[in-house]
Amino acid sequence: MNRPVQRVVIIVLALLLVVPLGVIGLGGLLGPDGEDRAGQDSASENPEDRPTADPAEQPPRPELPRPQEPAGLTEQSAEGAQATLTYLLESYDYMMSSGDTSVWEDSVDPNCRVCMRFLDNAQVLAEQGGYLIGGAFEVHSTTFTGTGEPPATGTVVAQFTQEESILVDDPSLQATRLSSVTGQLIATVAWDGERWRVTDMTIAPPEGAAPSDGGGS
Repeated sequence: MNRPVQRVVIIVLALLLVVPLGVIGLGGLLGPDGEDRAGQDSASENPEDRPTADPAEQPPRPELPRPQEPAGLTEQSAEGAQATLTYLLESYDYMMSSGDTSVWEDSVDPNCRVCMRFLDNAQVLAEQGGYLIGGAFEVHSTTFTGTGEPPATGTVVAQFTQEESILVDDPSLQATRLSSVTGQLIATVAWDGERWRVTDMTIAPPEGAAPSDGGGS
């Protein structure tokens, strides 16, 4: 895995939760028309100019238990929709530390571009031998507005805090510290006949800012 891709992982992880989620994507960061910038960075083995590190001295990978899916994920109700988003957020640190994306795959729609970016980041990070330390989400509250009875589609709004974290993206380079984030996440969801799936996610903009169109950007 080349260094430019490693840099993209850092940038996306650092920004994805503090700007509208649909704005930052791998294609936009890789270059015009999605072209990889590997050519212009190939002269440097470390384009980020980070200090090297002894892999043996890196903070250890956390051994987190696989989160258990709540029963609500398969209930066609407001509570089930809220449980689905809560589960995704609260299993994020496990996914990013272990590389096990199956915890998300059954609860996101394949057409949700923002969701796929999260999954891509987890997979690339695992392929690079990297992992996340910390970064756990605490969901303070959720609300649901749905369509139909029982609801078939709807919107879940979650008030959350994500704790600070350390990203070891390349064991041979100094780890990156990421600050904590507090905000409001808005997710559209749809019932697929068996369970709820997230179809899009966005972060509510700061007060006075224009709303984001999520994965449509």
